Amino acid sequence: MSETTADPAPPPPDPNDPNAIFVENGPFPPLLIEEAIRTVIRTLPLDQAEPRPWSCGTMHCALTALAAFHPRDEIEIMLSVQALAAYHAAAANWRLGMNLKKPNGDSTHHISTAANAARNFDALLKSIERRQAKPIAVRPGRPAPKIWPKTDPVAVMERFENRCRTIPSDQEPAPKVTWTPEDLAIAEAHMQKRRIDKGNEGLAIANTEGILPEEPTPRREAYMGRRLALMYRREYEESLRNGVKKIPKIRAIGTGDLIP
Repeated sequence: MSETTADPAPPPPDPNDPNAIFVENGPFPPLLIEEAIRTVIRTLPLDQAEPRPWSCGTMHCALTALAAFHPRDEIEIMLSVQALAAYHAAAANWRLGMNLKKPNGDSTHHISTAANAARNFDALLKSIERRQAKPIAVRPGRPAPKIWPKTDPVAVMERFENRCRTIPSDQEPAPKVTWTPEDLAIAEAHMQKRRIDKGNEGLAIANTEGILPEEPTPRREAYMGRRLALMYRREYEESLRNGVKKIPKIRAIGTGDLIP
């Protein structure tokens, strides 16, 4: 009768391998790395219209860049994630400012935002290097050529998706909330009332009518102005419902006029 032996435990990852941080038995708790992966993916300016292999390639390259920081502890992981977020923000705003519109008008603020994000990336990179007490080691001269293994970004990202999507056995997924048209109408009416109440805050509303007095108090004058603005707004919304996009004509008002 042969003895049954247990499968040997997987060997620990090579500490010199940057991708060792992603291994489940690597140097960091799996939950910490999974949260870092989710955070990095959320910062990517992905285009839903592009093919899935392109998106997976972008996500795979982002995780490769995260490993290239060689984080040694949790703080350096946080700094690395922030640096990648700054890089992605710079890349997205460069595209908005330079490719989608001419560099004038409202596109210029995308260019300045991209420049600020690029400076933040540089500052975070220097902060990581200072914390690590020395820059990332690079051998002098041109790196020797090597045969790079083929990588399937779709398969890699599917493994990460399945790993990060796993729900603990003692938890159940939250039920999905479905809004009916009636629910949406009630919510919109409630929010509209709150917007009106917020706009009338501090105005003399109690026991007043919409008739313009001869000498209104400052609070009464502000209240009547508010009523007048709401009247024009209602007229404009009614015109839009009737297919008319013309702005209502401003009419003169005088003492004793009723403002609905």
